[in-house]
Amino acid sequence: MREKDRIHSFSGHFLYSLAAIPSSLHYNMIQSFLIFFYTIVAGLSLGAAGLLLLLYGIWNAVNDPLMGYYMDKWKFEKWGRRIPYMVIGIIPFTVGFMFLWWVPWTDQMGIFLHGLIMLFLFDFGFTLAMTAWSALYIEMYEDEKERASVVAIKDLIAFLSAMIGLILPPLLASAMGWPIVGILFGALIPVTMLLSLLGIRERKEYQIDEPLPIFTAFKETLTNMPFLNITLTYTLIDFFTGLTLTVLPLYARFILKMDEGLVGFAAIGIALGILTSVLFWKWIYAKKGPKYGLLLSIGIFTIGIWPLFLVDNFPLLIIITIIPGFGAGGMLMTEPAMSAAIDSDELKTGKRREATFMGILTFVARLSMVFSGLTLIIVQVLTGFDVEAITQSPQAEIGLKALVSFVPVIGGLLALLVFKFFPLNYDKFMEQQKKLSELHEERLTKLKNL
Repeated sequence: MREKDRIHSFSGHFLYSLAAIPSSLHYNMIQSFLIFFYTIVAGLSLGAAGLLLLLYGIWNAVNDPLMGYYMDKWKFEKWGRRIPYMVIGIIPFTVGFMFLWWVPWTDQMGIFLHGLIMLFLFDFGFTLAMTAWSALYIEMYEDEKERASVVAIKDLIAFLSAMIGLILPPLLASAMGWPIVGILFGALIPVTMLLSLLGIRERKEYQIDEPLPIFTAFKETLTNMPFLNITLTYTLIDFFTGLTLTVLPLYARFILKMDEGLVGFAAIGIALGILTSVLFWKWIYAKKGPKYGLLLSIGIFTIGIWPLFLVDNFPLLIIITIIPGFGAGGMLMTEPAMSAAIDSDELKTGKRREATFMGILTFVARLSMVFSGLTLIIVQVLTGFDVEAITQSPQAEIGLKALVSFVPVIGGLLALLVFKFFPLNYDKFMEQQKKLSELHEERLTKLKNL
């Protein structure tokens, strides 16, 4: 089988999608258990943990956009402009993750600085590897049906990985400790990233352009209205889903009175909803386009999440969260809308600049961690949540309930309002893809003549 055919086969789609494991498992494990680990296990106050997220978000304001721009600008003549960054990023990605869960300090400042340094190291590698990997999705797959097919495989792998990252860590940590869990899960990063390279082929016709100057590049990116719209929508989604996952272990511990090793099972209902929705969302995105699919999924999640405020037992939690989980399955598939927005830039500038866009997207999306950190600080101040208390006050319990119910509803409604104005409906999207196909044929002709 020719390399090009293999890349566009099911095996190629599957191999490429394996990098969704570190993208999802490790990121979701941090999102779900970082606050739990650093407060309940390591002994950091909730306010200090919120500050940790706040500073991490500010770091991304510098790190991600600049790295994205230079990943578009700098290429290795032999290896290309994406694959080398994936390989280089594996080392800090792995080391930062492993040591994040091993805290040798007992004082508040030592715990805080250790967590901050390891988060920075993890994110540096994550940004290098995953920005390049995400950019390749947009580069390699142009047809909407193929994009829907790949994103369905990728998101199924991401979902299964996320569930492993939600359920197993506290269960394993209760038996062998968090440092061992960090090493075991961290070892998956280089294995899955290197396997993903077998399903990747860089397109040389996208590497012949002279890059835009840095200020022009950021100006063009920040005036791309479809991109700004989906980026803000993605940030809102990341905020209310991320906050829900962050608080859910605390919710399970203090509201549902679950054992520490079992708190990951609080996400079982969401997992069932996502798992049953994969084929449905694949069909919706392929037939109706990214705008219709994402609006519908946000709506289902928003309608289904508010009853969590009333839940007081584990079986009811599972039943109630299946519906928002079904909506979450569609919200995972933001790539088609993001790809369409980035494609529109090529028609305007004549250049492929996926990494620049993905870097800015990552930066803006990480603002959700700033919002989450501020929210946690506010909740501790207003409700008096105490990480060392076995039983929380009524005010603290109401705060935890609101964080997994009413806050996501507000975020969902805002996301619906924003994405309603996404300018690329299905007809405009299909017209854009036709023009891109013609432009890419011109690129191939130009490459052959060099």
